[in-house]
Amino acid sequence: MAKAIEPAVLTMVLSDWRSAPQGHKTMVIFNWAGRLGVSEATLYRALPRSRERKAERKIEGIEDSARVIAAIKCRPPEHRGKITTEQAVKLALANGQLPAAHAEVHSATWDRVIRDVCDLRTTRRISRFQAERPNQLHHVDGSTSSCFYIAKRLPDGEFVLKLHKGMKDYKNKPIPVDGLRPWVYGLTDDHSGVHVARYVAACGESAGDNMDFLSWAWSKNDDKELFGIPEKIKGDKGPMMSSEGAPEWFGRLGVDIDPSTPLNKESHGKIERPWRTMWQRFELPFFVETDWKKFEITLGELNRRFFIYQQELNNRRHRFERTVNRIDAWRKISLLGGAVALPENAIRTVVRRWARKLDQAGVFSLDNVLYEVKGLHDAWVYVYQGVFENKMVVVDQVTGQKYEVEDFAPNKLGEYSTQKEAPYQKAAKAGALLDGMHNTLYVEKPVASAKVSRIPTRVKAPRQLDDPLAVDSYASLGEAMRDFQKLCGFVLDKESREGVGALITDNRLSRRFVADLAGEVQVERERRVTG
Repeated sequence: MAKAIEPAVLTMVLSDWRSAPQGHKTMVIFNWAGRLGVSEATLYRALPRSRERKAERKIEGIEDSARVIAAIKCRPPEHRGKITTEQAVKLALANGQLPAAHAEVHSATWDRVIRDVCDLRTTRRISRFQAERPNQLHHVDGSTSSCFYIAKRLPDGEFVLKLHKGMKDYKNKPIPVDGLRPWVYGLTDDHSGVHVARYVAACGESAGDNMDFLSWAWSKNDDKELFGIPEKIKGDKGPMMSSEGAPEWFGRLGVDIDPSTPLNKESHGKIERPWRTMWQRFELPFFVETDWKKFEITLGELNRRFFIYQQELNNRRHRFERTVNRIDAWRKISLLGGAVALPENAIRTVVRRWARKLDQAGVFSLDNVLYEVKGLHDAWVYVYQGVFENKMVVVDQVTGQKYEVEDFAPNKLGEYSTQKEAPYQKAAKAGALLDGMHNTLYVEKPVASAKVSRIPTRVKAPRQLDDPLAVDSYASLGEAMRDFQKLCGFVLDKESREGVGALITDNRLSRRFVADLAGEVQVERERRVTG
């Protein structure tokens, strides 16, 4: 605890410090710190401070402009970083966001003003949350191993892993066997902080591996203590949450999917942070092996030691309830009635669904393979195929009835298979047995009612119909206008040509009309000349 200094003593120290000449003030503090038995920093902090005087800005409006530049600097996504101040100033000037008077302000001045008005180094305050009870919310995620790679596959199907130093931001540099990499799938209970995870060999993160891990994590087994179906599950927008089968499986189990925002490190911190802890505390100690480059370990042995590490991790204190450890916080689920057990073979009920049309033979195609449905044909169905079990059924979209599916095999030559008669065939046979039938339809005209007087329908003037066989008409308007000009003996202006063309068109390009019109125009022209 820091030593308290009497106010009277501080007054004497401050008096000596102020009266000391330039260059000797530090020595005054050094001497007084020795007398009082405290450090110089402690004595400096204890001295009363005079009121700090804030100088006025010499450039008018620079604070408002600094806020504009700060906004431009922060335009990129948060995880991408900020635009430099120099670039932000150029962009602000080019887009008319800064007055021309601020064009010559140095970037260092902008940085200083930005720190005063809106320090961009200040991080956002976050709110801590915690589920109210165990198994209320589980965080799920998958990640590749930081230090191990798949070195070889043993005849019994087991995998052998080796260490690699890798490079910064570049994981699993060595070429893996069969394209496989060690993936770690993990789960964190939001209330207790209990973490369970295991390694698998896979080409990449997949919905199948995710769901297989959850089936193991939610089941009761000797590898861990946590088990039971949660009320909600939270994960990023990876293959599992993007697949069709996983959300449907969660729905049947009664597990709600908590909304998730991609690249939101705060919302995924409870599962993302354990990955870093795991690499630092579990994987890195393997490098202490004398010749770590030749060190080998099977996937099963790595998981066995991984489970021991998780047991130690889960025995640490709870992050909020400091009087209990994490696994004890999860064990409180017994006070709430216990954990909801996962149904046996629940993973086998995970399915994918397609819509297909059965043909007349009850056959449909899926992934270029033909299948046959017994008892249904010529109908739209939903095809359900097991993800973890080689089983398939179809459901009639109209009736909802389920039917088994078989591999399609056509009959051999000379083989025949009888099918049950459809209702149509049965009705047709019954109709053929009816005797003495005659068609009595449309024999007599219907008689109009004597009480109704029908008003005759009015008739419009008939349309004129061009006769393609007529010889008293021109083939085109251009041809008619050329003959008209010859008959007139003079050239018409543009306005007159348009008017004459409209008249000729209205009279259906008639040769007689063109000749009569040309004569009338010629007579009218001569009358105007002589008159």
